[in-house]
Amino acid sequence: MTTRRWMLVDALFLAALMAYALLGTSLAPFHGDEPMQIYFSGDYEVAVLQGNPAALTTRPPYDIDSVPQLRILNGSVHRYLAGLARQIAGIGAEQLPPHPGWDWGLTYDRNVETSHRPSEALLMAGRWPSSLLLALSAPLAFGLGWLVGKRPGAYLAAGLIMLNPIVLLNGRRAMQEGALLFFGLAVVLVGAWIARQRAGGKPVSPLVWGLLALSGGLALASKHSTLPFIGGALAWVFLGELTHFQLRPFLKMTGALVVCGVLMLVLFFAVSPALWDDPLARFRDLLQVRATLLDIQVSGMPTALDYRAIGLFVQPFLVPPQFFEVASWGEAATITAEIERYLASGLAGVTFASVIGAVTTGLMLTGMLIALLRRVRPFADWATAVGLFAWWGITALSLLANPLPWQRYFLPLIPPAALFAVIGALGLWAIIRQLIRRPATGRVAA
Repeated sequence: MTTRRWMLVDALFLAALMAYALLGTSLAPFHGDEPMQIYFSGDYEVAVLQGNPAALTTRPPYDIDSVPQLRILNGSVHRYLAGLARQIAGIGAEQLPPHPGWDWGLTYDRNVETSHRPSEALLMAGRWPSSLLLALSAPLAFGLGWLVGKRPGAYLAAGLIMLNPIVLLNGRRAMQEGALLFFGLAVVLVGAWIARQRAGGKPVSPLVWGLLALSGGLALASKHSTLPFIGGALAWVFLGELTHFQLRPFLKMTGALVVCGVLMLVLFFAVSPALWDDPLARFRDLLQVRATLLDIQVSGMPTALDYRAIGLFVQPFLVPPQFFEVASWGEAATITAEIERYLASGLAGVTFASVIGAVTTGLMLTGMLIALLRRVRPFADWATAVGLFAWWGITALSLLANPLPWQRYFLPLIPPAALFAVIGALGLWAIIRQLIRRPATGRVAA
């Protein structure tokens, strides 16, 4: 097949994945965090339409579910995009749900009675920005797959990530996960590409370094839990450089990474008005508020460390999607009906929690081994292997430190797990081909 025809097939494949992600947007079962994100899309009117972002600054006290607490805790990218979507749809701030969006002290039915559940039009205005970013993540997943396994790797990686039911469910909701996935994959892809270029002795233009800083800053502004993506990207470049160490280029690269890191923080603060009033003090407040909230959410019953460790290997492909975290939601007839409709639609993704999930998990574990074997892995450079392990390891450490069992926190682990599964599949295929070609003498044919 000619290059042009392959490019057409690639485009059709990505278009199908993107369309599939978008088609399930309206069917995704409702989550109580959606009204909160939609409620704070009112910041768009204040910052953009009124031109007064300084009105969005915060300072103590940070009472639970207060405007300062929720504003400093959450990223700003989705709330602004949701506000823009509302403006395009002609939905004003007067139609936003009551503060704080969703009242977790009330039952689901009581929240509905008090108008905390948004209208369908308002809910969709909040969902489309996240869902669009979810769909646009497909080419990024394709690019990462290409780096580890050329075109076969690209198809496998994009399919494993974009058809994962956990990714689809959370990315389609009016929450921060769509932005987290898009900008998170973007910063890792740029970092991985830089490492590949440098491993091949090729220069990296300032524009690409700028793209690394831009994607990293927007990732951090999307959701604070994108830190493993950012850390993975920077570690990929840094550790990749050590695989072909030369002092002067290493120092120049380290300087470029430091500049990128500073620019990421500058951009993050620039689009986060909640931190403008004494940034250092507000950053300390952010850490303290997040720690306090975590203590409340855990309620003295943290997930055991061994359970968290097991989750690193079973959550990506062996566990069905978690539709809600509050047990009482299982008694809400509306929610159970939405879940049944979603699962029956054919748009919920591939059911990995089955034989498919077991095989994929086996390929992931195999890929971790094969990535260390240069003769059979689907890429030649050590920078890619070291970088991928660093990304997975940083993400794994962040999850081991998190005592909450909520599945959506494992979403950042799915892309590196999928890439290891790709390496496992392609590596096993290479081994099988070598065995088939082995002559009667027992030596592999040249």
